[in-house]
Formats: sequence, C-alpha cells, structure tokens
Amino acid sequence: MSPKQALIARGPLLIILSGLCFSTTGTTQALSPEGATPMVIGALRLLVGSAALLGWCAIGKRLPNLHTWPLGKTFLAAMGVLGYQLSFFMALKYTGVAVGTVVGIGATPIIGGLMAWIFLKEKPIKIWYPATALALVGLGLLTLTGEISINPIGLLLALAAATFYSIYIISGKVIIQGRDADAVMGVLFGIGAIFCIPVFIIFPTSWIFTGKGVIIALHLGIITAALAYALYLAGLRTTNTSTAVTLTLVEPLAAASWGIFLLGEPMTVNSILGIVAILASTVLLSVLGDKFEKKAKPTDA
Repeated sequence: MSPKQALIARGPLLIILSGLCFSTTGTTQALSPEGATPMVIGALRLLVGSAALLGWCAIGKRLPNLHTWPLGKTFLAAMGVLGYQLSFFMALKYTGVAVGTVVGIGATPIIGGLMAWIFLKEKPIKIWYPATALALVGLGLLTLTGEISINPIGLLLALAAATFYSIYIISGKVIIQGRDADAVMGVLFGIGAIFCIPVFIIFPTSWIFTGKGVIIALHLGIITAALAYALYLAGLRTTNTSTAVTLTLVEPLAAASWGIFLLGEPMTVNSILGIVAILASTVLLSVLGDKFEKKAKPTDA
C-alpha cells in the first residue's frame, strides 16, 4: 500500500474512533450530578474542549494565525458547532434520548450528503446508499427497544441539530485543508463558547464545582469534544463527506452498548439487530469505501 493509499484508508478509522468518543456523552450526562441541565452540559463541552485544544496547540507552538483563515466559513462552522450542541441536547429533553438521537444523528447522513452534493458538488460514492440505508434501519430498530415519547418540538430540534451538524461538516472540510485539526476545532469551540456565556448565567452551575462535576466537565470537554472532534476533522481530510457522516453512526451503536453494559439497560432482540445493522454499515464503508474514493477525489493532507 502506497503512502497515499494508507492515508486515505486511515481516514475512516479516525472517524470511527471519534464516534466512540462521542458515544460516551449520553452515559456521562446520565451520571452527572443532580442539577445538571442539557444546556450547561452542551456549553461545558465547548468551553473545556476549546481550552484543552488551544492549550495543547500552545504547548506545541501550533496556535493558528487567523489572518489566513476564511473568516466567513470559520464563523459558519462555529455556529454549526454551537447550534448542534444547544439543539441536540434540548431535543433529548423534549422527545427523549431514543427519538432525539435517531432523528438528530440518523438524519445527518441524509442532510449532510445532500448538502455536500449541492454545495461541494461532491456526489456520494455508490456504497454510501446501501450503507446509509442499512444504518438507518439499525437506528430504527434501536428505537423499538422501549417506550418512545414523540414531541413535535423535540423532532424539529433534532432535525435542526442534524442540519447544524451538517453545516459544521461542510464548512469544516474547507477550513481543515492545510491546517492543524486541533487548532481548527479549538477556534470553532472557542467562538461557540463565547456565545454560550449567557447559558452559564441563566442555568444552575453549582454542580460543576463538586468533585464529580469536575470529572464530568473534564470528560465532556476533553474526551467527547476535544479529542472526538479533532479525530473527526483529521479523518475528514481524506474521507468523502457523505461517507464520513455515515461512519459517525458508530456513535449510537457504541452508546447503546454503554447503556447495556454500564447502565444496566436491557438487551432485546431489536437492540441486537439494530447494533448488528449499524456495525455492518460501518464495515461496508470502512472496508469497501476506499475502493470508491477515487471517484470522490479526496484531498491529500
């Protein structure tokens, strides 16, 4: 395998690893101290994540020079990150984890793939269609593992989250080219954190300053935000956008596993079938996806 082929093949693996980091968010929220709210949890991810990433860049003397950045796309990507945080966690509050996660994450491959097609002229590779369909079937099966509360406002918020996430992906793919992934996410998180200042004023924050609260905040910022997004953007360098957004469906797969093995949630036939379907989808894209990437013309890092 040539260095170029190895670089392209590594992209899907980095995105899958980022999904595993993302997947611990729900479990972390479930274990948060009393008084923790979705809005503050989302804001903490941005604040701590930004500090971690920019601090790491400062140590490595990799702080970004914003004068050379496309400011419009940078601001748009930051608003995508911010909008996703607030709308996704609020969606979970209104419609529950099952429906909110399925709509918010499950709609992303469709919305993201279509937006990439329209704005980046990046047509999905052929394997994307069956892989995405298979993953969405798996997500649907996971929702049938228990009672579901459907709320129209929650559904709209979840769709908004999918749209914001797609905006971040589209804008981020342009910004990341030729730039350090950690620096890019540090800037995007930092801009988002500035706009989140009112959240810390309006909602209770005393729980953050407890021992458990500090651990939760650090995990949210470093693992589920800084590391997860940095891995994702690094993988996005050499991965077709529609493939990338579908590979992130490993997140609900892993999240379901954490719920079963760490939180003691019951395993049903539907949950098993759903996990298998999503796993099959990620295998299709990670193993066969690189064979179709030539048509997508990925950009070298």
